[in-house]
Amino acid sequence: MLYALNTEGKLQSLYQMSKQEISAIKRQMFRCPTCNEPLQVRAGLKVIPHFSHPPKSDCASIKKGESLEHETGKWALYEWLFEQGYEVHLEPYIEEIQQRADVLMKHNGKKLALEYQCSTIPIREVRKRTAAYKKIEVFPLWILGMKHFQRSGPEQILLNDFIRSFLYYWHNSYHLLFFDTSSKRIIRVSHIRSIGMRQNYGSIHSTPISEALFPQFLSPDNSSDTLNLFFDLKQKWFENRTVYRKQVGSEERKYRQYLYLNGYHFSLIPSVCFLPLAGQVQLMTKPYIWQTRLLIDHFISLPIGAFISFPEIKIQSTINGYTPSLSTQYLNLLAKLNIVGKTGNNTWVKKKQVSFHKRMEDGLEDDRRTLAQLKSLQRIKI
Repeated sequence: MLYALNTEGKLQSLYQMSKQEISAIKRQMFRCPTCNEPLQVRAGLKVIPHFSHPPKSDCASIKKGESLEHETGKWALYEWLFEQGYEVHLEPYIEEIQQRADVLMKHNGKKLALEYQCSTIPIREVRKRTAAYKKIEVFPLWILGMKHFQRSGPEQILLNDFIRSFLYYWHNSYHLLFFDTSSKRIIRVSHIRSIGMRQNYGSIHSTPISEALFPQFLSPDNSSDTLNLFFDLKQKWFENRTVYRKQVGSEERKYRQYLYLNGYHFSLIPSVCFLPLAGQVQLMTKPYIWQTRLLIDHFISLPIGAFISFPEIKIQSTINGYTPSLSTQYLNLLAKLNIVGKTGNNTWVKKKQVSFHKRMEDGLEDDRRTLAQLKSLQRIKI
């Protein structure tokens, strides 16, 4: 391990210490902050300087087998908060939930548990630990290691179901936090938007930890740009109509079969089956799959003037408990496009018919027209 308790009962770290400094403290007494066993300083040409337990130790910190990235990262986060004057503890054991936090702090009178997650663990474990913190009114702030930070462009980030399980929603924006131990930078991704694939869009800001203050990562981020999203949305719509993908997943195969049984072809779906919505980022399912089903099952067969009611789309909450209504978001955008009208609180009526196209050329023209409408409605958070 990279830190231990010194003779004064304070945490001592080997993190960033010079060889001379490490040599000078080798004969001092150190104890494990987890089990209180005596530790030895180990340093040499082929090993990273660290504190070592006795060979037959049963300490829980040994059994965890933490990576160097994880140990280095949580120490750096602890130091960062300590230097800002926060009441902060490294790896405290919380008896009520029998859980050990990486870092526990107080901010504005509230307790926060910082969890630095470098490895991939079962999503159910993330939810279990999150729920345990919430039960004792400790806010869980998950910060991901750089293994999980994958970019596909200047404003593009790849998300899978695991990374989605760490999404936060505040100030009308989705957020993710990452920490790079090698460059000592905190990366905040805000205004995350999705067009339904692993490829997502957001404002990405990288800040040296030495220049960062903790509150700024919980504050609003006023930067937002939808230009790249609209450009790639246009490309994705074009591909969905003109490129036949023979090898597709089970969800796509079921979708195509569903359309076939209803007498439709997937390349001729209406453009309003492709609409990007703010809450889509929480859902791995492609938007055209669930939007097409809603229109076929609950819209197309109804007459003009009929009341419209869409069932809710099942979606997992963010870490801080935000669960959007995708059906309501979809209806609100259809209202902006003058396809439905809103007559009351969450009450809509059908104003225009939506039809499947007969020719691909008609579908492409519908795409151009709908995309132009979306661009004129950039104030909609998509």
